[in-house]
Amino acid sequence: MPGRDADPRDAHGLSGALLAAGAAVLFLGTLFYIRLTPELGLPTAAEHRVQALADAVTIGPRPMLLAGGLAFFGDVLLTAGCLALIGRRRLRDSDLEPFGWSLIAISAAIAIVFDSTMAVVLAPLAQLADPGPFVAFKGWFDLLFAAGNVPFGVGAIAVLAADMRADAPLLPKALAAFGIAVGVVALVSGAGYVAGVLVVPPAIGLAVTFGCVVFAVLGVQIARHERRGRSLDAAAGLAASAVAGVRS
Repeated sequence: MPGRDADPRDAHGLSGALLAAGAAVLFLGTLFYIRLTPELGLPTAAEHRVQALADAVTIGPRPMLLAGGLAFFGDVLLTAGCLALIGRRRLRDSDLEPFGWSLIAISAAIAIVFDSTMAVVLAPLAQLADPGPFVAFKGWFDLLFAAGNVPFGVGAIAVLAADMRADAPLLPKALAAFGIAVGVVALVSGAGYVAGVLVVPPAIGLAVTFGCVVFAVLGVQIARHERRGRSLDAAAGLAASAVAGVRS
């Protein structure tokens, strides 16, 4: 039986727009990550980090700056948008949605760290004679990237499941179900990498890319829903004033 969502009067149109903008910018960042090699741009096995060093030298700093820098700004916007949406809506019998937004915000905050590392730290380290610093920071990048997928996956599942259970879902069920599947992939691939039992770099990266698409659409829908709600409230207020004027 679907839960009934509360009807808070606070508008979150700007928060939805912020979520959509963050997801869109992060999506662009992931496209620039695709231009890097898998060993450099994705979490990889420890024995492949020397290859990542060679790739960083060959590719040069600009592609790394574009990938990490764009993703960094997307992370910042996404973190802010998720934090702003924590209080937007909750089912009457569950706090599933704020729980999910909190976890996605944590994931995006973690991404701020590893994306900035890609943007400005790894390229200079790749120029050093000693490969140790690069390998160490690349290992940190890999761990944070994979670990950040865990709260993202759980949070995405929670937010989208809550939307499906709401009285007025914002996403088509097929898109919400796709987003939940992406969340499962993010959770399993991230946790598997951290535990050292499953290293599937494309799954870790593509979960973020496809997740951005789903949350960009959700952000647009939130902004549109809140704007429409305010318009209806204004129309109702004008109608009530007109009726009161006629009666007087």
